[in-house]
Amino acid sequence: MNLYRLELMKIRLSTYLWAVAGIFLSLLALGILFLFIYQIEAGGSGTSEEAELFANWNGLLSLTTALAFACFSILSAVIAAKVIINEYCGRNAVILLSYPIERNAILRVKCLIVCGISTTSALISNILVVGMMYVIAHVFGIVPQMNTEHFILTVFLSSILMGILSSAVGIISTAFGWKKHSMVVTIVCAFIIVCVATNFITVSPRNIIWVMLAMSTIFVVIANFIYHILANRIKKMEV
Repeated sequence: MNLYRLELMKIRLSTYLWAVAGIFLSLLALGILFLFIYQIEAGGSGTSEEAELFANWNGLLSLTTALAFACFSILSAVIAAKVIINEYCGRNAVILLSYPIERNAILRVKCLIVCGISTTSALISNILVVGMMYVIAHVFGIVPQMNTEHFILTVFLSSILMGILSSAVGIISTAFGWKKHSMVVTIVCAFIIVCVATNFITVSPRNIIWVMLAMSTIFVVIANFIYHILANRIKKMEV
């Protein structure tokens, strides 16, 4: 527990909390915009494929979750770059390697901090955004179709999986940042991954849970592989 406190003291948690708040407000603004797009484009009765994605809650959930995944993946990469790359590839490496603690334990704590902040903030933010969208929709008389019987459970599960997926992207990005000893490369790598992976979330809105479960499984396996590679490299580092 003391090791967790020590690592948390090294970062300005308030900075990331402000970033999370900014992401939340941005996603909420876009979510409200999505609610009105169907009425604006189709007058509330259109059936075009473009409008159908905004006409039901599954489509709206997939859109907001995809955007949240993109935002929190970048945030996860930023935290990973600060907590892992900056520490091990910078001047603090000598201090870290001289700790009378197993090297893998320190790396494990750092990865857990990255995953914990990313997953928790993504989960809470996505649930709040969709929840407030639902309230606003009823206040303004906008009632998108409900295509699932367990929408609340779907929102909760998709938010958890999105948080896990985002944190995995952050860990995966560290492999490239480590190779180049660059925080910028870590963030750019996450951006590239996001550009490719985000589209898959909106492919099948009705099966968003299964799609995200498959994506999360793949990304977590890759992230775990990356973690073991980093752990082995840290073991071989010299003070």
